[in-house]
Amino acid sequence: MKLTMWKLLDRDRAKNLPEKLKNPKVLLIIGLAGILLIGCSSFIGGKGETKSGGEFNQKEYEETIEKKVFSIVKGITGDRNATVIVTLKNGVRYSYADDTLDDTNMTDSEKTTQQSSRKESNHITVKGSSGEEKALIVTENMPEIRGVAIVCKGGGDSAFSEEIKSAVMAALDITAKRIYITESGK
Repeated sequence: MKLTMWKLLDRDRAKNLPEKLKNPKVLLIIGLAGILLIGCSSFIGGKGETKSGGEFNQKEYEETIEKKVFSIVKGITGDRNATVIVTLKNGVRYSYADDTLDDTNMTDSEKTTQQSSRKESNHITVKGSSGEEKALIVTENMPEIRGVAIVCKGGGDSAFSEEIKSAVMAALDITAKRIYITESGK
């Protein structure tokens, strides 16, 4: 790779490259190109963002888990008509960045000693792009899964049932008592 680069740029050009980058016109062009790229990125929608502007959508989360479990069931049983229902215990929980101030005062007089303390805690806030202030989120804990119900072909067979249960336990990190599997058409 180095040899190819040296073929493209002769040695004299390569030596003068740092000096050319110090030219104000070149720096201006590079700066404008960077600003243009940043501006263009705001128009191109990020695929990782949720539809509601970063807010959590519990229904979409349930559906995502159901699709994943369905693909596990379909892979094990071959049943394309399996039914998977997931229920959640609670909503998303956030942990916020705090700014805590501890103020302890001790006064010592001739006969008595007094101590007073004050503890003040405030959430750290940041300004959004539209100017509103929001608390700074440190962690976002997704809802806990209450249970999974699966109706599929072969669900009554203990071997299939155990295989499905083990796969779902591993995928969702839940206990066996939270998973119910039954045969379709009963």
